[in-house]
Amino acid sequence: MVLESAAVSSLPVLLETPEALRTLFDEQLSKGRLWLSGSHAVTERERCEVVLEVQGRTHRLQAEVVHVRLDDPGAGVGLQLARLDEAGLAALRAFVDWREEEERPAEPAGDPQTGTPALHARLAAMTAVQQQRLAASGGLTERVALERLYGPNVWEPLLRNPRITPPEVARIGRKGTLPRPLVELIAANAGWLASGEVQRALLSNPRSTQAVVGKILRSMSRPDLLVVVQQTSYPVQVRQVARQLLGR
Repeated sequence: MVLESAAVSSLPVLLETPEALRTLFDEQLSKGRLWLSGSHAVTERERCEVVLEVQGRTHRLQAEVVHVRLDDPGAGVGLQLARLDEAGLAALRAFVDWREEEERPAEPAGDPQTGTPALHARLAAMTAVQQQRLAASGGLTERVALERLYGPNVWEPLLRNPRITPPEVARIGRKGTLPRPLVELIAANAGWLASGEVQRALLSNPRSTQAVVGKILRSMSRPDLLVVVQQTSYPVQVRQVARQLLGR
């Protein structure tokens, strides 16, 4: 089965761990099917979009509703996934097999929180001025170690480092103690806001202003807004703005 038109309904599937995603893939997704327990606003033969989410990452699959059970026990919907071509299957497998450490370069053995012992000793001996200078220009290993060691003291220079990556920005953007000027600094960078991980970080941050939230939500597609509305992890105000944009 190949679905030709765009999905009209969005069904979020929230998974707590990569292991849960792997189990779901082995037992259902790899066989082209999916069962979602509970009540869902879909009908049989309706085309929809499944949004898999684990640890802030998402992957979308097209599907068709083939069975709806309304009564408990056992209420839920059965989905038949759209057939994936070689590239689509490879993308799904990459999503399932992803590990955070794959995004980081290999490092010599040492403290997993702060890099090698030599790096830790060097950073610990730095003055505040030296910390900020390195944060503004250092490589990935140094940036990660500095943020973990010194936190708020180096957030601004890290965000002004031209080499910082969206995952690093998202980690800082999730901090509930992040000053609002730095929240706005992140939101002003179009390249960072193109990352779904950064969008989710700012939407979940209580320091994000109404202007920041509105800017992010207005850039989202309708399926993405539907996911936001259904995500109880977001503040109520964020979900309310998303509903307004959907005309609900």
